[in-house]
Amino acid sequence: MVNKLRDIQIPYGEKQIKFRIPSDWNLLGVLSPKVTNKRLDSYEAVLRAVRNPVDAEKLYSIAQRKRDAVIISDDNARPTPSNLIIPPLLDELNRAGISDRKVTVIIGVGLHEHLNERDMEKKLGKTVLERVNVLNHDPDNNLTHIGKTPQGVEILINKKVVEAELKIGIGSVTPHELMGFTGGAGIIIPGVAGRQTINQNHSMIKLFRAEFGKIEGNLIRKDSEDAARLLGLDMIVNVTMDVNENIYDVFAGNVVSAHQKAVEQAKKIYGVSLEKRVDVVIASSHPKDATFGKSMKAMFASSLAAKQNGVIIHVAPCWDGLSHSEIFEKMLLENPKPKKLFKMLDKGKLPGESCVLYLYSLVKSKHKIIVVTDGIEKKVIEKIGLEYAEDLETAIEKTGKQNADCVIFPWGAVTLPLLKGV
Repeated sequence: MVNKLRDIQIPYGEKQIKFRIPSDWNLLGVLSPKVTNKRLDSYEAVLRAVRNPVDAEKLYSIAQRKRDAVIISDDNARPTPSNLIIPPLLDELNRAGISDRKVTVIIGVGLHEHLNERDMEKKLGKTVLERVNVLNHDPDNNLTHIGKTPQGVEILINKKVVEAELKIGIGSVTPHELMGFTGGAGIIIPGVAGRQTINQNHSMIKLFRAEFGKIEGNLIRKDSEDAARLLGLDMIVNVTMDVNENIYDVFAGNVVSAHQKAVEQAKKIYGVSLEKRVDVVIASSHPKDATFGKSMKAMFASSLAAKQNGVIIHVAPCWDGLSHSEIFEKMLLENPKPKKLFKMLDKGKLPGESCVLYLYSLVKSKHKIIVVTDGIEKKVIEKIGLEYAEDLETAIEKTGKQNADCVIFPWGAVTLPLLKGV
């Protein structure tokens, strides 16, 4: 029997799991993003941002020269508080001479499902729905070809967005496995792009080392930014938030430089400092823990902290199973190798989100992954190529590690490990 040391507590769905680590392990930290006490007046913060934009004209000045406008919002897959961001934007557009009847809000769903009326009200608020026309983007219909990016991606964009004289994209900035961070030009690709465009954009995963929380050298992001410039996106309005989804700051302006400013702030919120990579990472998938697919964010974060051949203990309730996407679930159960996945992506035979499976395969090839869950059966976890443990104590024993360096991420899905000197 292994001697034990100090009690640890991490989230597991709506409850907490308590466990202990071996006494011979070196715990380098229980690391979480920052919970801030900062409280903004969101209405005034949005107005302040669009009146003092980064590398762009003030929204009022731009709007005075335009006859109509489109505001693109992300969907419910992102925590962006569109209900708080859009009303001050509408008021500013009204002040500049663009009435509500000349404004359309497009939900940039990318390849996700359309929002129903209830989802729209939850995302946008009743006031916005009463003031302006709101539409879901359709990646298969009503698209306009606007050219090709330097990366060779054919750009098909929502026709309503293309035809609008004033184009504003809103979003939030959190670590992301493909784009490095959400927000910025992601509102265009994948937000309001055609299926072919999204698949071509995401298939460039082979050309760079995709990394959670990294935008430098990221061709998927660069391609999206090139498309946004070609489209003529006039302004982005992006917010940073703490882990409780309270708005921390608002950034508006140029699609690239305003987003970069927001990323700098987001790294201070979600980033946790590590001296070195460790033998064992124990990470709760909180708060992205409904499905295994969503929980993968914690796995990608853990891979940044784990040594080559290190162990990741992935703690995820997954009460909704593997995935809400039938295609994603089918491919996950086939446990395909990265080469096969990329070939299918490259030929457009899989949706863009399957790039996540490609990254998952790469992470799995470098680390031993033990999943602690009661939402998915042991045989299913083993079928997707991972080890199963019924509880954390068992998972710790299964690592087989002695004198191990260890780190714990209670909020693994929104934690960004930052290695010092890297």
